[in-house]
Amino acid sequence: MPTFEYKARDKSGKAVNGTMEAATPEMLADKLSHLGYFVSVVKEKRTSAVLDDLFLPLIRIKTEDMVMVSTQIATMIGAGISLPNSLKILSEQMENKRLKKIIDEVQTDIRGGSTFSEALKKHPAAFNTFFVNMVKAGETAGNLEDVLKQLAIFAEKEAEMKQKLLTALFYPIILAVVGVIVIVFVITSVLPAFVKIFTDAKVPLPLPTLILYTMNNLIRAYWLHTIIGIVLAWAGLNYYNSTPKGKMVMDRIKISVPVWGELIRKVAIARMCRTLAALVSAGVPMLQALETLQATIDNYVISRVIRKVYDSVSKGETISEPLRASGEFPPMPVHMIAIGEETGALDTLLNKVADFYEIASDYSIKRLTALLEPMFLIIIGGMVGLIFASIILPIFRMVGTLHR
Repeated sequence: MPTFEYKARDKSGKAVNGTMEAATPEMLADKLSHLGYFVSVVKEKRTSAVLDDLFLPLIRIKTEDMVMVSTQIATMIGAGISLPNSLKILSEQMENKRLKKIIDEVQTDIRGGSTFSEALKKHPAAFNTFFVNMVKAGETAGNLEDVLKQLAIFAEKEAEMKQKLLTALFYPIILAVVGVIVIVFVITSVLPAFVKIFTDAKVPLPLPTLILYTMNNLIRAYWLHTIIGIVLAWAGLNYYNSTPKGKMVMDRIKISVPVWGELIRKVAIARMCRTLAALVSAGVPMLQALETLQATIDNYVISRVIRKVYDSVSKGETISEPLRASGEFPPMPVHMIAIGEETGALDTLLNKVADFYEIASDYSIKRLTALLEPMFLIIIGGMVGLIFASIILPIFRMVGTLHR
């Protein structure tokens, strides 16, 4: 629907202007007249469609956007508004242009006869396999409103966990970046001037000064080679991580690192249990739920275990046994899942396990922050001390030489 710019006056004669969507200029003028405005100018807003199409894929779809989508559609469906009209209303107030375009296309597909899940499946950038399968199960069971509310809760918990991780890492990362920038500046700009003074005064340079001055010479001589080497190493590591073997090795290293690996494992277990609980409670068949779960797990080590669970369930066996045999899961979630299978309350117990590991993840994040902050302070402090020593020690030697 095109966007029009308008100029008008209200009942008191005050000039107003703005933009609004409408099918035609006449319909916009009629709408403004009903609102009590006297329209003077209506013209279509000119935008570069080519540039919009070019930059649209670069707009990131945030987890918060998906929370809003799920919550608002569920609310409008619960209020008796049809799905196409709900999507239309949502599109009109959507700020994210990329998501707005996707919702418009979903709405068009539904009006053309597609189901909601079929329309969503065409847009994996916004709606992943988990989201599509949940919606499909809700359509089949006739409880789409409840499923969308579950999706909103799930997305909200995902966003909350990501925010906690980012908050925990923000200060150490900023400290490290600023520290490196300052140290490089001192080594390359300040230190050479002092070294020249000491050399002219024939003062022998102590070891800390020699180390930093050598670093300065290396940086100046090989800065381009260093940048190219870092870029090539990064590209090579990404390529290796894209292969099944490389992904397996890198993910194994991630979950084996002290403290950080413990946190990754807890987050993976919480997400796995929460996702499987949502799928099971929505009525998704177990094999399909496990297949979807495998696709949503980022860690290859955990994902491979889910594949073994899938094979076990397809043979009529339990979920808990391959989890226990893998050695990747602590005893508590394995026992809880086994009890859930026996009692028929699997989704309830999976949610309890997810709640527990989300709380445990919070404590692990606090522990990680408590370790990272002093560690970075010690490293940066050590570097500052080395720089200080490299400048002060030659000054002391120069003073001693002058006294003689």
